[in-house]
Amino acid sequence: MPTDGRVLDLEAAIGEVFAVDGVSLRGRGKVVVFSGQYLLEPEQVYEAIVDDFRALGFVPLLRNEDGRDVLVAYPAPDDARSGRRWVNLALFVATVFSVLMAGTWQSLPPSIVIESVPELVRVMVDNWALGLPFAVALLGILGIHELGHYFVARHYGLNVTLPYFIPFPLNPLTGTLGAVIRISSPFKSRKALFDVGIAGPLAGLALAVPVVAMGLAQAELVAVPTGPDASITVFNEPLLFQWMALLVRGPRAAGVDFAMNPLLMAGWWGFFITALNLLPVSQLDGGHISYALFGDYHRYVAWGMFLLAGAVALMANPGYMLMLGLVFMMGIEHPPALNDLTQLGLWRRVLGLLALGLFFLLITPDPFSL
Repeated sequence: MPTDGRVLDLEAAIGEVFAVDGVSLRGRGKVVVFSGQYLLEPEQVYEAIVDDFRALGFVPLLRNEDGRDVLVAYPAPDDARSGRRWVNLALFVATVFSVLMAGTWQSLPPSIVIESVPELVRVMVDNWALGLPFAVALLGILGIHELGHYFVARHYGLNVTLPYFIPFPLNPLTGTLGAVIRISSPFKSRKALFDVGIAGPLAGLALAVPVVAMGLAQAELVAVPTGPDASITVFNEPLLFQWMALLVRGPRAAGVDFAMNPLLMAGWWGFFITALNLLPVSQLDGGHISYALFGDYHRYVAWGMFLLAGAVALMANPGYMLMLGLVFMMGIEHPPALNDLTQLGLWRRVLGLLALGLFFLLITPDPFSL
């Protein structure tokens, strides 16, 4: 049994809440693992020892391995700065500009013919107000999604940055690659992991759904061009979009479809981005929710969905392979929360399963087609 001073100090800190019957070291001796039995409920054990562990330079991880209670002491990560806010502001301003330009480009009347770069600049400057509805709606959806994560993370005392918006002026469809926040603290419990993970998609959808509804209400029904010379881009509709279209506008006649307007375009992208985030793998929002629901069994969900998504990408749209490659580099499985034993409760479980089900209502195997 290891007997160095830090092990004795940690054992003294857990003496009243954990009966120790074995101690081992992992991770080149940096991680201390106590096996035994919890004397209180896991949530009470965690709250009783977390401050003492922090003072000793460790964070506690509560687990059950092979039917035995295990309490793991990990070296505490360095406190990261919350980030430089001028970077968040600069990226946001750049993203506003690029999204506004994308919205303006999409909204230009077909009668405008542009034959040179100077003329393009003049037309975009003269018509910038046309891009406002798209920019406000899309940035609103992205922003409220990330702020949902941000405020819930702050509620749990996590070290979290403000959203980083990502401008992408070369993409005329959106003008952005989305937005992210950075959480440098480990999640204290599966409840915290669940609440932070689900807050973003629910907040974003709370705005995306009415945006889609308003876009549908304003959308013009047009005849779909046919024939060998016809060439249009079709934004394929996820199930939730189809149901909302039926509710708002009723059945569409054969050969007739909605012309995309700025609000409808922004709402469609809001659905698509939310779907990608709800994929239950890695540390995406869906991965947070899946691990909180299923614990160690989440790996079967994660690998199953990753392989299914890869098959769909190969058959329907290879463009998805870029995202799946990034996910693979991040790691398919999700790391555990510090208190990995406290259960979510019935209502969180129901809400989590419904949220994961939303993935199938919001995703389209092939987003665009000609």
